[in-house]
Amino acid sequence: MTIPKPLAYAFLTIPWVLAGSAAVWLALLRFPPSGIFQTSAILDGGSPWINPFLPGERASKPGLQPEGWVGQRITDDPVYFSALVPGPYESVEVSLEYRPMNQPLLEFGLVHDPEGKMLEMHPLYSSQLENGEWIKGSASGREGYVRRGVPATRLADQDTQGLAVWNSSSTSPSMQDETGPERDWTLSLRGSHDFFFVPTADLDVTFSLQAANRSVNEDLAAFRVFCADEEIKQDAFSISGSQDRRMGKTITHAIRVPQAKSCVYRISFVASDDVFIRGIKTTSRRWVVGPRLVFGDVVGFATTTYEGLAYTNSRHIVLETFHKEGLQQIFFGDSSSWLKRTHSTIRMDRGDGKKTVQLRAPQGDVRIVGDGYFAFSEDAFFEPKPRRMTDSTDLKAENTEAVLTDYGQPEKLDGDWLRSDFRFALNPTMDRLRFVLSAPGVLTRSAAVDVRRATLTFRRQAINLEDWWFIIRQELANAWHRL
Repeated sequence: MTIPKPLAYAFLTIPWVLAGSAAVWLALLRFPPSGIFQTSAILDGGSPWINPFLPGERASKPGLQPEGWVGQRITDDPVYFSALVPGPYESVEVSLEYRPMNQPLLEFGLVHDPEGKMLEMHPLYSSQLENGEWIKGSASGREGYVRRGVPATRLADQDTQGLAVWNSSSTSPSMQDETGPERDWTLSLRGSHDFFFVPTADLDVTFSLQAANRSVNEDLAAFRVFCADEEIKQDAFSISGSQDRRMGKTITHAIRVPQAKSCVYRISFVASDDVFIRGIKTTSRRWVVGPRLVFGDVVGFATTTYEGLAYTNSRHIVLETFHKEGLQQIFFGDSSSWLKRTHSTIRMDRGDGKKTVQLRAPQGDVRIVGDGYFAFSEDAFFEPKPRRMTDSTDLKAENTEAVLTDYGQPEKLDGDWLRSDFRFALNPTMDRLRFVLSAPGVLTRSAAVDVRRATLTFRRQAINLEDWWFIIRQELANAWHRL
């Protein structure tokens, strides 16, 4: 039987028509003229666009969980999932369905560069801001939450006491004190520190410095002076120790800013741990250091022991010593703890409602990192910046009245499930995105975060047919260059 030529041609063209139709359908799917491409996936590992959370040791295997739901359980911090970019888009909207379990704070973000250095993070969840005691508000362009009964204008207040910050910027407080007598402080601080001063008519600070480096090379040190966040001065110099068993000579370095502005001045001292600050002389009545404080030692040079004594608003501190002489009992407010091993950190917390407490290290020789600031007398203490909100923050115990943040309350779904939405601008050179979920402290508190679904909506401007073909050609060219 002979098939007529027209019919044979028809049969031969059908596969090509189908292939062409499939290609056009795929192109429309990948490059929709509307400018919107959406993909959604339950985290079972079956999506071609959205991959499960990694690394595997921090999250459960994707799919059906023992409790009967489908997704992944996060048990360590941080984790990330990646997604393919379906062409040239300007932004992506992310919708995440999740369930925190005994985890008070979550953050979510996007890595904007292949090297992983540009990370944009946003608040995802806070159990404290969800308990009904807090009301969302804004004042003078600053958004956040205020405790019920506190006016929203508190968000724009210059007073940093009782103000917390979570992923937001705050205006540096305007402060200036009346001129008082010059006061001399004997200290033993080791290495780099950040100091904050409330100026009088002039800012006048003199540092006494001493080097302990026995090598031939001199140590480099620098002072950087800031008014709020504006750098106004920088001094760099060398300081040498002694090659015998003596410390180097004590030198002084004066920093003076005449007719000081009404701002908080930050003096950042940059040096190695071989350089010590032995004293500070200033006319400022209020000044603090932090959040890093290192009480120095004189091991190998003298038998004198300098007690470390400070007053702090920190509620959580981490301590470490690097010499056996620094093993000691540390006193932090009403609590105490022993440093029993070198090169091993211990953490101390306090839950009282006091503004400041005394911190005492009888032997000195200890490095301390707090979540607040340190003064060397109670009357010199002030808060140069609002307290940063973390997973350890207790807003009630810390008498917090307002929180500056761009946090948006999640939508409540079935059961304990929540949904939060985010929007990110995209880097056009990246064909794969990496999203980061941070649950600080989740491992130590034996908490978890369940995630069951992620939805990505890519957006760009709607286009006509000519622009559509141009985008396809551009994407083909990009693919060729990637090869």
